[in-house]
Amino acid sequence: MEPFIPIEYHQTRDFSKKLSATFEFLKQNFKSLFKSLLFIAGPPMLIGSVFAGSLYNDYFNWIGDITRNPENSSLGFEALGTPVLWLEIAGAVFFLLASGIMIISVVYNYMKEYESTKSNVIDVNIIWERVRSTLPSYISTMLLFWLLIIASYALIVGTIFGAGLLSPFLAFITGMGIVFGFIYVAITLSLLFIIRAYENLDFFQSVSRCFYLIRDKWWSTFGLLFVLNLIQSTLASIFLVPWYINFFVSMMHSLEGGPVQETSLFSDVINNLFMTLYFLVSFLLYALPLVAIAFQYFNLVERKEARGLMSRIENFGEPVNANRTDEHF
Repeated sequence: MEPFIPIEYHQTRDFSKKLSATFEFLKQNFKSLFKSLLFIAGPPMLIGSVFAGSLYNDYFNWIGDITRNPENSSLGFEALGTPVLWLEIAGAVFFLLASGIMIISVVYNYMKEYESTKSNVIDVNIIWERVRSTLPSYISTMLLFWLLIIASYALIVGTIFGAGLLSPFLAFITGMGIVFGFIYVAITLSLLFIIRAYENLDFFQSVSRCFYLIRDKWWSTFGLLFVLNLIQSTLASIFLVPWYINFFVSMMHSLEGGPVQETSLFSDVINNLFMTLYFLVSFLLYALPLVAIAFQYFNLVERKEARGLMSRIENFGEPVNANRTDEHF
Protein backbone atom coordinates (compact mmCIF):
# COMPACT_ATOMS: atom_id res chain seq x y z
CA MET A 1 0.00 0.00 0.00
CA GLU A 2 1.40 3.39 -1.01
CA PRO A 3 2.09 5.81 1.88
CA PHE A 4 -0.22 8.80 2.10
CA ILE A 5 1.52 11.98 0.91
CA PRO A 6 -0.53 15.16 1.47
CA ILE A 7 -0.62 17.56 -1.44
CA GLU A 8 0.96 20.96 -0.94
CA TYR A 9 -1.50 23.56 -2.22
CA HIS A 10 0.75 26.61 -2.52
CA GLN A 11 2.92 25.72 -5.48
CA THR A 12 3.37 27.08 -8.98
CA ARG A 13 2.10 24.48 -11.42
CA ASP A 14 1.95 24.27 -15.18
CA PHE A 15 -1.16 22.99 -16.96
CA SER A 16 -0.31 19.26 -16.70
CA LYS A 17 0.61 19.53 -13.02
CA LYS A 18 -2.68 21.27 -12.22
CA LEU A 19 -4.52 18.38 -13.87
CA SER A 20 -2.34 15.88 -12.01
CA ALA A 21 -2.93 17.63 -8.69
CA THR A 22 -6.69 17.68 -9.30
CA PHE A 23 -6.94 13.95 -10.02
CA GLU A 24 -4.47 13.07 -7.28
CA PHE A 25 -6.55 15.03 -4.76
CA LEU A 26 -9.77 13.35 -5.89
CA LYS A 27 -8.08 9.94 -5.84
CA GLN A 28 -6.79 10.49 -2.30
CA ASN A 29 -10.10 11.83 -0.99
CA PHE A 30 -12.64 9.95 -3.10
CA LYS A 31 -14.29 8.13 -0.19
CA SER A 32 -14.40 10.98 2.36
CA LEU A 33 -15.15 13.79 -0.09
CA PHE A 34 -17.96 12.09 -1.98
CA LYS A 35 -19.41 10.77 1.25
CA SER A 36 -19.58 14.38 2.47
CA LEU A 37 -21.14 15.47 -0.82
CA LEU A 38 -23.79 12.75 -0.67
CA PHE A 39 -24.72 13.32 2.98
CA ILE A 40 -24.64 17.12 2.98
CA ALA A 41 -25.43 18.21 -0.59
CA GLY A 42 -27.22 14.99 -1.55
CA PRO A 43 -30.79 15.76 -0.31
CA PRO A 44 -31.31 19.04 -2.26
CA MET A 45 -29.35 17.55 -5.16
CA LEU A 46 -31.69 14.54 -5.34
CA ILE A 47 -34.87 16.61 -5.08
CA GLY A 48 -33.63 19.07 -7.70
CA SER A 49 -32.58 16.21 -9.99
CA VAL A 50 -36.06 14.65 -9.72
CA PHE A 51 -37.69 17.97 -10.71
CA ALA A 52 -35.20 18.56 -13.55
CA GLY A 53 -35.51 15.00 -14.83
CA SER A 54 -39.29 15.17 -14.82
CA LEU A 55 -39.21 18.57 -16.56
CA TYR A 56 -36.85 17.29 -19.24
CA ASN A 57 -39.00 14.21 -19.86
CA ASP A 58 -42.19 16.30 -19.99
CA TYR A 59 -40.60 18.49 -22.64
CA PHE A 60 -40.05 15.54 -24.97
CA ASN A 61 -43.55 14.23 -24.26
CA TRP A 62 -44.86 17.69 -25.19
CA ILE A 63 -42.94 17.56 -28.49
CA GLY A 64 -44.49 14.13 -29.10
CA ASP A 65 -47.98 15.48 -28.41
CA ILE A 66 -47.47 18.27 -30.96
CA THR A 67 -46.31 15.81 -33.67
CA ARG A 68 -49.30 13.57 -32.99
CA ASN A 69 -51.73 16.49 -33.08
CA PRO A 70 -50.30 19.07 -35.52
CA GLU A 71 -53.76 20.55 -36.11
CA ASN A 72 -54.12 21.51 -32.43
CA SER A 73 -52.14 24.78 -32.25
CA SER A 74 -53.14 25.45 -28.64
CA LEU A 75 -51.17 22.52 -27.18
CA GLY A 76 -48.12 24.65 -26.49
CA PHE A 77 -50.07 27.35 -24.65
CA GLU A 78 -52.03 24.75 -22.68
CA ALA A 79 -48.79 23.12 -21.52
CA LEU A 80 -47.36 26.47 -20.38
CA GLY A 81 -50.48 27.13 -18.35
CA THR A 82 -50.37 23.97 -16.24
CA PRO A 83 -49.47 24.44 -12.53
CA VAL A 84 -47.44 21.20 -12.61
CA LEU A 85 -45.04 22.66 -15.18
CA TRP A 86 -44.36 25.78 -13.14
CA LEU A 87 -43.99 23.70 -9.98
CA GLU A 88 -41.37 21.59 -11.76
CA ILE A 89 -39.54 24.70 -13.01
CA ALA A 90 -39.59 26.37 -9.58
CA GLY A 91 -38.54 23.15 -7.83
CA ALA A 92 -35.72 22.47 -10.28
CA VAL A 93 -34.36 26.03 -10.09
CA PHE A 94 -34.56 26.31 -6.29
CA PHE A 95 -33.18 22.90 -5.34
CA LEU A 96 -30.49 22.76 -8.04
CA LEU A 97 -29.33 26.23 -7.02
CA ALA A 98 -29.32 25.15 -3.36
CA SER A 99 -27.41 21.97 -4.20
CA GLY A 100 -24.91 24.00 -6.25
CA ILE A 101 -24.22 26.23 -3.23
CA MET A 102 -23.89 23.17 -0.98
CA ILE A 103 -21.51 21.41 -3.38
CA ILE A 104 -19.22 24.44 -3.58
CA SER A 105 -19.32 24.81 0.20
CA VAL A 106 -18.57 21.12 0.83
CA VAL A 107 -15.69 20.95 -1.66
CA TYR A 108 -13.90 24.08 -0.46
CA ASN A 109 -14.49 23.42 3.24
CA TYR A 110 -13.19 19.89 2.68
CA MET A 111 -10.07 21.29 1.01
CA LYS A 112 -9.48 23.59 3.98
CA GLU A 113 -9.88 20.71 6.44
CA TYR A 114 -7.52 18.56 4.37
CA GLU A 115 -4.92 21.33 4.42
CA SER A 116 -5.18 21.88 8.17
CA THR A 117 -5.12 18.19 9.16
CA LYS A 118 -2.88 16.80 6.38
CA SER A 119 -5.20 13.78 6.33
CA ASN A 120 -7.61 12.24 3.86
CA VAL A 121 -9.65 10.55 6.59
CA ILE A 122 -12.14 13.31 7.38
CA ASP A 123 -15.43 12.82 9.18
CA VAL A 124 -18.63 14.10 7.57
CA ASN A 125 -19.66 15.81 10.82
CA ILE A 126 -16.54 17.97 10.75
CA ILE A 127 -17.30 19.09 7.21
CA TRP A 128 -20.94 19.72 8.13
CA GLU A 129 -19.87 22.02 10.99
CA ARG A 130 -17.63 23.94 8.60
CA VAL A 131 -20.39 24.14 5.98
CA ARG A 132 -22.97 25.30 8.49
CA SER A 133 -20.74 28.13 9.75
CA THR A 134 -19.79 29.36 6.26
CA LEU A 135 -23.09 28.76 4.44
CA PRO A 136 -24.37 32.37 4.81
CA SER A 137 -21.24 33.61 3.05
CA TYR A 138 -21.71 31.16 0.16
CA ILE A 139 -25.43 31.95 -0.15
CA SER A 140 -24.81 35.71 -0.24
CA THR A 141 -22.00 35.22 -2.77
CA MET A 142 -24.23 33.14 -5.04
CA LEU A 143 -27.12 35.59 -4.81
CA LEU A 144 -24.90 38.61 -5.51
CA PHE A 145 -23.22 36.68 -8.32
CA TRP A 146 -26.56 36.02 -10.03
CA LEU A 147 -27.71 39.60 -9.47
CA LEU A 148 -24.51 40.70 -11.19
CA ILE A 149 -25.20 38.30 -14.07
CA ILE A 150 -28.80 39.53 -14.43
CA ALA A 151 -27.72 43.18 -14.35
CA SER A 152 -25.02 42.45 -16.94
CA TYR A 153 -27.54 40.65 -19.13
CA ALA A 154 -29.95 43.59 -18.95
CA LEU A 155 -27.12 45.95 -19.87
CA ILE A 156 -26.13 43.70 -22.79
CA VAL A 157 -29.68 43.53 -24.16
CA GLY A 158 -30.10 47.29 -23.81
CA THR A 159 -26.77 47.99 -25.53
CA ILE A 160 -27.50 45.66 -28.45
CA PHE A 161 -31.02 47.11 -28.83
CA GLY A 162 -29.63 50.66 -28.84
CA ALA A 163 -26.98 49.72 -31.42
CA GLY A 164 -29.68 48.03 -33.52
CA LEU A 165 -31.61 51.30 -33.74
CA LEU A 166 -28.57 52.85 -35.40
CA SER A 167 -27.48 49.96 -37.63
CA PRO A 168 -28.04 46.17 -37.81
CA PHE A 169 -24.33 45.71 -38.60
CA LEU A 170 -23.38 47.80 -35.56
CA ALA A 171 -25.75 45.69 -33.45
CA PHE A 172 -24.03 42.50 -34.70
CA ILE A 173 -20.52 43.83 -33.97
CA THR A 174 -21.63 45.10 -30.56
CA GLY A 175 -23.30 41.79 -29.76
CA MET A 176 -20.20 39.78 -30.69
CA GLY A 177 -17.97 42.05 -28.61
CA ILE A 178 -20.28 41.77 -25.62
CA VAL A 179 -20.46 37.97 -25.92
CA PHE A 180 -16.67 37.70 -25.86
CA GLY A 181 -16.54 40.14 -22.96
CA PHE A 182 -19.14 38.10 -21.10
CA ILE A 183 -17.08 34.93 -21.58
CA TYR A 184 -13.99 36.73 -20.31
CA VAL A 185 -15.79 37.91 -17.17
CA ALA A 186 -17.39 34.49 -16.56
CA ILE A 187 -14.00 32.73 -16.63
CA THR A 188 -12.48 35.43 -14.43
CA LEU A 189 -15.22 35.10 -11.82
CA SER A 190 -14.70 31.33 -11.65
CA LEU A 191 -12.14 32.20 -8.94
CA LEU A 192 -14.77 34.02 -6.86
CA PHE A 193 -15.82 31.22 -4.50
CA ILE A 194 -12.34 29.90 -3.77
CA ILE A 195 -11.20 33.46 -2.99
CA ARG A 196 -14.11 33.93 -0.60
CA ALA A 197 -13.26 30.58 0.99
CA TYR A 198 -9.60 31.41 1.63
CA GLU A 199 -9.44 35.19 1.98
CA ASN A 200 -11.29 37.47 4.37
CA LEU A 201 -12.73 39.71 1.66
CA ASP A 202 -16.22 40.92 0.91
CA PHE A 203 -17.97 40.20 -2.38
CA PHE A 204 -16.79 43.22 -4.37
CA GLN A 205 -13.24 42.96 -3.02
CA SER A 206 -13.28 39.32 -4.10
CA VAL A 207 -14.44 40.31 -7.60
CA SER A 208 -11.57 42.80 -7.83
CA ARG A 209 -9.20 40.11 -6.59
CA CYS A 210 -10.39 37.78 -9.37
CA PHE A 211 -9.37 40.29 -12.04
CA TYR A 212 -6.02 40.90 -10.34
CA LEU A 213 -5.07 37.23 -10.05
CA ILE A 214 -6.18 36.15 -13.50
CA ARG A 215 -4.30 38.93 -15.29
CA ASP A 216 -1.99 37.35 -17.92
CA LYS A 217 -3.32 33.90 -16.98
CA TRP A 218 -6.83 34.02 -18.45
CA TRP A 219 -6.16 31.53 -21.24
CA SER A 220 -4.65 28.92 -18.92
CA THR A 221 -7.70 29.27 -16.64
CA PHE A 222 -10.03 28.96 -19.62
CA GLY A 223 -8.15 25.87 -20.89
CA LEU A 224 -8.23 24.19 -17.48
CA LEU A 225 -11.97 24.77 -17.04
CA PHE A 226 -12.69 23.70 -20.62
CA VAL A 227 -10.86 20.37 -20.19
CA LEU A 228 -12.35 19.60 -16.76
CA ASN A 229 -15.89 20.55 -17.81
CA LEU A 230 -15.47 18.41 -20.94
CA ILE A 231 -14.43 15.45 -18.76
CA GLN A 232 -17.33 16.14 -16.39
CA SER A 233 -19.94 16.30 -19.15
CA THR A 234 -18.51 13.24 -20.93
CA LEU A 235 -18.62 11.11 -17.79
CA ALA A 236 -22.12 12.31 -16.92
CA SER A 237 -23.40 11.68 -20.46
CA ILE A 238 -22.72 7.96 -20.01
CA PHE A 239 -25.77 7.90 -17.76
CA LEU A 240 -27.88 9.35 -20.59
CA VAL A 241 -27.22 6.35 -22.84
CA PRO A 242 -30.22 4.30 -21.55
CA TRP A 243 -32.47 7.35 -21.98
CA TYR A 244 -31.32 7.84 -25.58
CA ILE A 245 -31.81 4.14 -26.32
CA ASN A 246 -35.40 4.33 -25.15
CA PHE A 247 -35.93 7.59 -27.05
CA PHE A 248 -34.65 6.19 -30.35
CA VAL A 249 -36.69 3.00 -29.92
CA SER A 250 -39.76 5.26 -29.66
CA MET A 251 -38.67 7.19 -32.75
CA MET A 252 -38.33 3.95 -34.73
CA HIS A 253 -42.10 3.66 -34.67
CA SER A 254 -42.33 6.84 -36.76
CA LEU A 255 -39.94 5.89 -39.56
CA GLU A 256 -42.84 5.05 -41.88
CA GLY A 257 -44.20 8.57 -41.62
CA GLY A 258 -46.56 8.09 -38.69
CA PRO A 259 -46.55 10.30 -35.61
CA VAL A 260 -44.32 9.66 -32.61
CA GLN A 261 -45.99 7.05 -30.47
CA GLU A 262 -47.13 8.06 -27.01
CA THR A 263 -44.83 6.57 -24.38
CA SER A 264 -46.19 4.15 -21.80
CA LEU A 265 -46.27 4.83 -18.07
CA PHE A 266 -43.45 2.30 -17.56
CA SER A 267 -41.34 4.04 -20.20
CA ASP A 268 -41.97 7.43 -18.57
CA VAL A 269 -40.88 6.10 -15.17
CA ILE A 270 -37.70 4.61 -16.67
CA ASN A 271 -36.96 7.86 -18.51
CA ASN A 272 -37.45 9.90 -15.33
CA LEU A 273 -35.17 7.59 -13.35
CA PHE A 274 -32.32 7.77 -15.85
CA MET A 275 -32.71 11.53 -16.33
CA THR A 276 -32.70 12.03 -12.55
CA LEU A 277 -29.57 9.88 -12.28
CA TYR A 278 -27.93 11.94 -15.02
CA PHE A 279 -28.54 15.23 -13.22
CA LEU A 280 -27.43 13.72 -9.89
CA VAL A 281 -24.15 12.44 -11.34
CA SER A 282 -23.57 15.72 -13.20
CA PHE A 283 -23.76 17.67 -9.97
CA LEU A 284 -21.49 15.24 -8.10
CA LEU A 285 -18.92 15.48 -10.90
CA TYR A 286 -18.98 19.25 -10.54
CA ALA A 287 -16.31 18.62 -7.90
CA LEU A 288 -13.84 18.12 -10.78
CA PRO A 289 -13.73 21.74 -12.05
CA LEU A 290 -14.12 23.09 -8.50
CA VAL A 291 -10.96 21.34 -7.32
CA ALA A 292 -9.12 22.28 -10.53
CA ILE A 293 -9.96 25.98 -10.18
CA ALA A 294 -8.77 25.81 -6.55
CA PHE A 295 -5.35 24.59 -7.69
CA GLN A 296 -5.33 27.34 -10.32
CA TYR A 297 -6.03 29.87 -7.55
CA PHE A 298 -3.13 28.59 -5.45
CA ASN A 299 -0.92 28.62 -8.53
CA LEU A 300 -1.81 32.24 -9.33
CA VAL A 301 -1.35 33.40 -5.74
CA GLU A 302 2.04 31.71 -5.59
CA ARG A 303 3.16 33.25 -8.87
CA LYS A 304 2.12 36.78 -7.86
CA GLU A 305 2.72 36.76 -4.12
CA ALA A 306 4.82 33.66 -3.31
CA ARG A 307 2.86 32.96 -0.12
CA GLY A 308 3.95 29.33 0.04
CA LEU A 309 7.60 30.25 -0.47
CA MET A 310 7.46 32.97 2.20
CA SER A 311 5.82 30.52 4.59
CA ARG A 312 8.56 27.97 3.99
CA ILE A 313 11.23 30.65 4.54
CA GLU A 314 9.59 31.72 7.81
CA ASN A 315 9.45 28.09 8.98
CA PHE A 316 13.01 27.33 7.88
CA GLY A 317 14.88 25.41 10.55
CA GLU A 318 11.74 24.28 12.39
CA PRO A 319 11.09 20.52 12.80
CA VAL A 320 9.30 19.10 9.76
CA ASN A 321 6.02 17.29 10.27
CA ALA A 322 6.64 13.64 9.52
CA ASN A 323 3.37 13.36 7.62
CA ARG A 324 4.16 16.24 5.32
CA THR A 325 6.35 15.77 2.29
CA ASP A 326 6.49 17.19 -1.19
CA GLU A 327 3.97 15.84 -3.64
CA HIS A 328 4.99 13.60 -6.50
CA PHE A 329 3.32 13.23 -9.87
